Amino acid sequence: MPAPNRIPATYAARLRSLRRRLDAAGADVLLVTYAPDQFYLTGAVLEDSVVLVTSRKVIVLTDSRFDEQVALQAPWADKALRDDSLPDAIIRTAADLRVRRIGLDEYMLVGQYDLLKAKAGKLRLKITRGLVASLRVAKNDAEVATIVKAIRVAEQAYLATAKTVKPGLREQEVAAELEYQMRLAGASGSAFEPIVATAARSSLPHARAGETRIRAGQPLLFDWGARVDGYCSDLTRVLTVGAKLPPKIAQIYPIVLEAQLAGIAAIRPGAKCRDVDGAARKIITDAGFGPQFGHGLGHGIGLDVHERPRLGAKSGDVLKPGMIVTVEPGIYLPGVGGVRIEDDVLVTKTSHRVLSRLPK
Repeated sequence: MPAPNRIPATYAARLRSLRRRLDAAGADVLLVTYAPDQFYLTGAVLEDSVVLVTSRKVIVLTDSRFDEQVALQAPWADKALRDDSLPDAIIRTAADLRVRRIGLDEYMLVGQYDLLKAKAGKLRLKITRGLVASLRVAKNDAEVATIVKAIRVAEQAYLATAKTVKPGLREQEVAAELEYQMRLAGASGSAFEPIVATAARSSLPHARAGETRIRAGQPLLFDWGARVDGYCSDLTRVLTVGAKLPPKIAQIYPIVLEAQLAGIAAIRPGAKCRDVDGAARKIITDAGFGPQFGHGLGHGIGLDVHERPRLGAKSGDVLKPGMIVTVEPGIYLPGVGGVRIEDDVLVTKTSHRVLSRLPK
């Protein structure tokens, strides 16, 4: 265990990289308001708090509710407790630090900005873009291991839930079982509200589980993920209960699967994300269903379930080792149903590795 005031190597490296970006952005200190970024930089789980990163210090500006928590989770960081409004505390802390330019992350709410600006005086406020997000794109070995754990938890929960599915159950009952099974398997919760959609509702890419009851011989689409130690997984599968798939769904399923495999095969360091998207999209377009695949092929996952890079036709991102992306092509037929298949894939130093293991 590190000494109480000694910063762990992982956070030290992240902060060094951030400070280089901070200086280039023309700010003396960065005000971090986004909870996942705060966790990434300190390991502390916070609410109603901010983290200030200077050239030498990391200050967690919080209140008494998180006093002990910060001491346990980030004992190496400086801590400042407030008993007044957050904007007042930020301005007072900036004055104590004698800084002139404070960088604001892009997640600050307009109302928060207005309150801070009204009290800033001679302090210059500078909006920054993606200073922490750019660090989070590539995952280290520990992060990869945590995401794999989140994937295994999600897979275990899905297999347990699938055994309980039967005609007559409502979508929301199945979704509740899935969330329960994820918690039972070790998740802190769902990475997002699970999508459980049956029959014609499966053509809605982001359908919410509702009152529709499951019937035999109809598609049942699951899109779900677990959150473990802050990190997310994201998977999609389609099954049917008690009978074969309807003819149209049976027709498009192998097309979507072929497209997904083509997209995965295109993943490697240096590949343009739009080209990976194109490899999968070509399969679906050539089969005559191009207009029925309207969204991008995938996205990065990490502390957020949707983060950079973006796999899409207009993406300017390029794949690098350590990135973890989803590959999730789909075909959606209104009034009939839809098929989407999604796996989580790591970009390795030379190629890729599919991290999820569920049969398709």
